[in-house]
Amino acid sequence: MSILVGFGPDTRSGSGLRLAAALARSLGEPLVLCCVIHDAFGSPTLRDFSGVDDDWRRELTGMARETLARAREQLPEDLEVETVQRVGRSVPQILDQEARARGARMLVVGSSDGVVGRIGLGSTSDRLVHSAHVPIALAPRGFDPESEGVSRLVLAVDPTDRDAALVPGVARALDATEAALTIVTFAVRGGSRSAFSAFREGEYYAQWRQDVVRTQGRILDDVRDLSPSTSGTAGSVVEGPRWSAAVSGFDWQQGDMLVIGSSTHASVTRVFLGSTAARILRHSPVPVLVLPRGREITRERKPKVGKDRKGRKHAKDS
Repeated sequence: MSILVGFGPDTRSGSGLRLAAALARSLGEPLVLCCVIHDAFGSPTLRDFSGVDDDWRRELTGMARETLARAREQLPEDLEVETVQRVGRSVPQILDQEARARGARMLVVGSSDGVVGRIGLGSTSDRLVHSAHVPIALAPRGFDPESEGVSRLVLAVDPTDRDAALVPGVARALDATEAALTIVTFAVRGGSRSAFSAFREGEYYAQWRQDVVRTQGRILDDVRDLSPSTSGTAGSVVEGPRWSAAVSGFDWQQGDMLVIGSSTHASVTRVFLGSTAARILRHSPVPVLVLPRGREITRERKPKVGKDRKGRKHAKDS
C-alpha cells in the first residue's frame, strides 16, 4: 500500500505534502507524489491544429517536473518516495484512478486559498470528497506538524446510529496508526434562545443526550470488536450557537486527526460528504480524514427463551 498526495504544476501550498509525509512515515508506507496536468484540449472537438496547445503542454510538463523536484527536496532522504506525472481532462478523476490502481491507503490533498489553520476546499478537493473511492485526507492551510504521525483519531458521529457503517474503516485506521480514539458529537443550538432554553430544561434534551451517548458507546464497542487493542473514549457532546463555536469548543490536541464519514446518500465504498460533515470540516483546526461509507454492521439478536406447558425451554418468536 502507499500514501498518494496529489497536486498540480502550479501548486504553491505545501500543507498537503507535509501531511502526506507525516502519515507515510508514521504508517511505514511509501509516498507517491502525483502531479496531474489538466489537459483542457483533450477533446477532439477542442483540438488546436495550430500547435499552440502542444507548446502549452510542453510548458506545463516542464512546470510539473520542477514542482515534483522541489517537493522531493522538501522530504527526508530516508523516506521512500515515487514521483509520477499524469495528464487528463479531469484532475480529480485522474487522482482517484491513480489511488485505486495503486491500492493506496488514502489520497492526500492540501487546502486552497482560505483562512490559515482551516481547510479550504478547491475545485479538485471538493470533487474528491463527493466522488472518490478511497479515503481522502485534507490538510488545513499552512499545516506544519510539530510531531510525526497521528496520536489520536477524533471520530465525529451523528446523534443517530447511522454512522455505525463507518466502524470497519475506523478500525482499519486505528490498526494502521496505533492511535487512540475519541468519539464526539457536535451540535448547534438552532432557533431562538428561549426556544432552546425550553428544550434544554425539558425532558427531551436529557433523553436526546442519553441517546447520543448510548449511540457513541455502541460504536465504540463495535470498533473494539474489530480492533481489540483500541484505547478509546465516548460520551463527548459539544454544543455551540454556530458550527464554528461547536467545533472550536472541543479540546483539540497536537497529533489529532478528525474522522468524518460520508452521507447516507453515498453508495457503499464511495466518499460523499454531507452538509453537516462539510460544515464541521470547514471549521476543523486539524487534518481531516473522510471515509467512504461502508456496509451497515448487523447485530445478531439472541433468541428469547421461553418454556412450554411442561417446563421445557424453547426459542420464542420475536
